[in-house]
Amino acid sequence: MKDIAPSDLKSVLHSKRANIYFLEHCRVLVKGGRVEYVTDQGKQSLYWNIPIANTTTVLLGTGTSVTQSAMRELAKAGVLVGFCGGGGTPLFSANEVDIVAAHPKLTISAR
Repeated sequence: MKDIAPSDLKSVLHSKRANIYFLEHCRVLVKGGRVEYVTDQGKQSLYWNIPIANTTTVLLGTGTSVTQSAMRELAKAGVLVGFCGGGGTPLFSANEVDIVAAHPKLTISAR
């Protein structure tokens, strides 16, 4: 049996997408092109950025709402969105998919 030289081994690329967020009693939205969540403290609203490029999962607990534009951005980044609380943990996922339909005289690209 032939020995394997260290130079023959491929390095394993580890993902840096390790962030998991659990959010309760807030609103997830897009503001200024970034996905953020808003919490209310008294008379002021506090905005916090969600770094979606480094996030694998966002779990939305009770009292949380999410806008359609935020879900679109999360789907583009491949973030798994889970709705949890209320006795169960159903998980939903979405990705942006390019569908190309070709016709001899017409080409249609839909998102």
